[in-house]
Formats: sequence, structure tokens, C-alpha cells
Amino acid sequence: MNTNFCKAAVALALLACIPAYAVDEPVKVNANIEAAFKKYDANRDGYLSKKELKERRDLLRVFSDADTNHDSKLDLDEYTAAELALHQAKAKRFVEDEVITAKVKAAMLNDPDIKSLDVSVETYRGHVLLSGFVEDDNQVRKAGRIASGVRGVVSVKNALIVKI
Repeated sequence: MNTNFCKAAVALALLACIPAYAVDEPVKVNANIEAAFKKYDANRDGYLSKKELKERRDLLRVFSDADTNHDSKLDLDEYTAAELALHQAKAKRFVEDEVITAKVKAAMLNDPDIKSLDVSVETYRGHVLLSGFVEDDNQVRKAGRIASGVRGVVSVKNALIVKI
């Protein structure tokens, strides 16, 4: 198959997968952020401590980075920046997974022995799931090898089923 066609197919797949919230725009404090901040601010001092955020393990992981003035608490601006960083990280992971999915599908399209349109590819944090129906065991094994060979793939769960 034409390499340029595959590159174009991957590029189109990527463009279709980028969520709208992945675009960098100025941070605006909205009612949802303020409401969440107030919810966590148990002592109503206008700051969030690690203790007040104990149920938000994701925020605790970025707390030190978000605490730009190093006072061991987050004000509304620092909290907003932390939430934005978490959302951007989630968007980045989503896009990375979609890139892996597109690369696996493109690699399968390049292989004449696999009817890749009958193979579904899903990716989560680099873990790839192959599902669908193929003609024989060789196609099952080959699809698994192809997916495993794609850069960024952590593991492959091959759930392909041979048609009877």
C-alpha cells in the first residue's frame, strides 16, 4: 500500500480525535471552578490545604507544582492552574492513545494478510485491545505482532476470534 496514503490516513485520524478542550486558551475562572474551590475549602479561609484536598489524589500529586508561592496551600488561581494542568494531561493521554490506535490500524492496513477493516483497535494508556473476527490463527498471531511492534504500545490484549 502507498506510504503517503497511510501517512495521510493517520493524519486525518489524528485530527478527528483531538478534543476541543485540548486547545490552549486563556484560563478563565468560571462558576464550576469557584464552586469546587469553595466545596473543598472546609475552613473557609480562601485557601486549600493538602488536608482539605485529601479526597482528590490527582490534585495531591500536582499540589507542590501548583503551589507557586510555596506557602503549602493553594489559592483560587493556583487551584485553577492545577485543574487546568490535570485536564491538559488527560487530553494529552487521550491524543497519545489515539495516535497509537491510528498507527496500529495503519500498520494493519499495510499488511495484505490481514483484513484490517474487520479488526477493532482500542487503546488506553498504551494498552491495546484487538477485537473482531479473522479468517485463521495466523491472522490472529500476525495482528498481535503488528500491534506489539508499534511504538508506544505497552501491551496487547488480542481478543480476535477465528471465524468458523
